[in-house]
Amino acid sequence: MSDRSSWESRKLRYWSECSGQSRRTGLRTSHPAPAASPAQARLESLVLEQLGTSPDLCAHPFGITSLSSAATSLTLHLDAYMGHKRYSFPEHCLSRLLPAAPAPGSGDDPHGIPGLRMSGIEADGRQLHLYTVKDPGQTATLVLALPQGLAEGWADIERRHRRWCDDNGLRPLWTAPRLDGVESRHLSAYPSLEGSRTRRASVGSGLLRRVALFHTVTAFYRVQCWDDGDSWKIDARTAHPRARWHDQLLQRLCHPRWGLPVRVAHRFCHCAEPDTPYQWNHTCAFYFDGYTAGKDDPIYLRVHASPEGRDYDRQITTLRQVGAPEAWMARALPQEAVQHHDQHYQAGQLP
Repeated sequence: MSDRSSWESRKLRYWSECSGQSRRTGLRTSHPAPAASPAQARLESLVLEQLGTSPDLCAHPFGITSLSSAATSLTLHLDAYMGHKRYSFPEHCLSRLLPAAPAPGSGDDPHGIPGLRMSGIEADGRQLHLYTVKDPGQTATLVLALPQGLAEGWADIERRHRRWCDDNGLRPLWTAPRLDGVESRHLSAYPSLEGSRTRRASVGSGLLRRVALFHTVTAFYRVQCWDDGDSWKIDARTAHPRARWHDQLLQRLCHPRWGLPVRVAHRFCHCAEPDTPYQWNHTCAFYFDGYTAGKDDPIYLRVHASPEGRDYDRQITTLRQVGAPEAWMARALPQEAVQHHDQHYQAGQLP
C-alpha cells in the first residue's frame, strides 16, 4: 500500500469513527471533521451544553447516532427514545433546544437556546431545519434528522411540544423573526458568561463533531458533557474493572492533524501499568491544555469504573429498551454482567 493510500485510509477511518457513518459513505470534505465558523461554533457548543447532560440513557452518546458537518451547518441523526420508559428523545431535544419565554412573573430564565429559530420541516417530515438570529449576517444552521423507524414526523412532535409550552405558561419563540426582548435581556444580563462561552465555543463544537468517538472507540456505556465555566467536563462510565480503551479516545481527540488543538497535560491513571492490582470503583482523570497557552480552552475527562447502582441490570434493561446495538453492548458491558441481567429477567426479578 502506498503512503498516500495508507494516509487516505487513516483519514477515512477517523472520519467514520468521529461521525458514526460507514466508511462506504465516503469523505465529503477535505478534513474528516471540518472546523465550524465562529457563529456555527457558538451554536454547536450551546447544543452540546443542552444535550450533553440528558437525564437518562440513550442508545448513543447524547442521543446522536451519527452526524455530518460543514463550516456553517451540522446535521444530527437522533435516537428515537431515551430511558427505561422509552420517552421520545426528539421531543426531549425540542424541550432543550427551542427557545420559549418563561411564564410572566415566574422569574425563570428563558428555555432553550436564545435566538434559535425553526426555518422549516423537509425530507417528508423527517428533517427539522433550525438557524440562529443571534448573529446577524452570519450563517449558522442545525438539522435534526429523525430515525427511519419512527412513525411520527417533526410536525407532530413540534405541535405536541408547543402544546406543552402553552399548558405550562411558556411563550414559544422559535418562529419569531428576530430576537425577542426576553432573549436580549437574558443575553445582556450575563456578559462575562457569554464571553467565556464564546471563548470555549470552538472546543465545544469540536467535541460535538466528534461525538461518535465516544461510541466507536471506547467502552463507555454512559457519557455526559457540560461547560462548567472554566472548561469542558466529560464524565464517562465504563463497566470494566479497568477503564480500558480510554487511551484510544485520547489519541483521537489529540490527533496532530485531525483532532482538537489540545493535549493531555496531566494524567492520573494507572490502568496501563502491568502490576496494577485489580481495582473497582476507581476513577481515571485526564487534564488537557492547548498548544497555545491562554488561547485554547481545556478539557477535563473523568472515567469511572463502576455501575450507577449495585449492578448493571438497570443499565442493560434501559439500553435494550432504547435500541442500543447488541454488538456495541457486547463490547461495552462484560459478558457476566449481561448473563446476570438475563438470569434476573428470566426469573422475573426485574421490573
